[in-house]
Amino acid sequence: MVTDAHPDAAFEPGVSVLQELVGHQGGVYDLVLNGAGDLISAGGDGLIVRWKRNAQGFGERGEALVQAGEPLFCLGLTASGRLMAGTASGALLEEVETAPWKRQQRHEGGTLVITDEATGGADGRWLNRRDGTVRAVFPGRIRCAMDASVAAAHSESAALSGTWVGTSEGSIHHVEAGWILPAHEGAVRALLPWPDKAAIASVGADGRLVLWKAKGAGEPERLLSINAHKGSIYRLAGDADGRWMATCSRDRSVGLWNASTLDLTHRLARPAYPGHTRSVNALCWTGKRTWASAGDDGRILIWSMDAGGEPSF
Repeated sequence: MVTDAHPDAAFEPGVSVLQELVGHQGGVYDLVLNGAGDLISAGGDGLIVRWKRNAQGFGERGEALVQAGEPLFCLGLTASGRLMAGTASGALLEEVETAPWKRQQRHEGGTLVITDEATGGADGRWLNRRDGTVRAVFPGRIRCAMDASVAAAHSESAALSGTWVGTSEGSIHHVEAGWILPAHEGAVRALLPWPDKAAIASVGADGRLVLWKAKGAGEPERLLSINAHKGSIYRLAGDADGRWMATCSRDRSVGLWNASTLDLTHRLARPAYPGHTRSVNALCWTGKRTWASAGDDGRILIWSMDAGGEPSF
């Protein structure tokens, strides 16, 4: 079933921009929170920047942690909380106790995905993060992944076990089981368990949000397909309470979704909101009712969902 997002959702009140963080000299491609709750950003200028958390949100002066000398496509965290980044030349950078960061060459054409267990690249190879050995090879570029640890954090369903990989060919692959699921027209850009359901969501270059019902060890069944954005969707992220999901897109907007009803409650874009002026490439939740988005305009916006009190960071 294909549905469209509610056309009036863009005009609902209740969301505002708390902060605008500016420092990158180019597009911002990824965002994560570190173990201390600081916001970490990386982008086309080769910088990894830390924005320290404070009582108001985040300090407006970012601290450059690394200048890689080439674009940085993705960020990740090890199980112990160390930062990692993937570069345009295919290297894996890893935070160590003393500078400079550890650098290992991994993928031809760029390192695009990093998890604690593995890395994925433009060469279609899924490699062990620690020693670089090949775990699997897929057609096209690896654009996103969901490993067992991510699934366990969101759902107790055994049907979500294993490693799921999305590729530029529009397919979802299960690394261990070997099945291939045609999912999107164009690249699959994010995979995430849907809160409180034995289901996963995928988003892609076709602007669709698709919900899949997990069925034991077999291939999942498509439950719902929503025309969510008018351009490629680059990220999908859920809040810690499982109440809200957010998407961001090349169409310059951020979508806020009620996880229980699948309703689009807000379309955060100009002119209704002081949103991004170019493609929105990255987002992450920074608190119970706050999240960050970033894009090709070089800006990081901290958004707040008004809930009858001070924002919860």
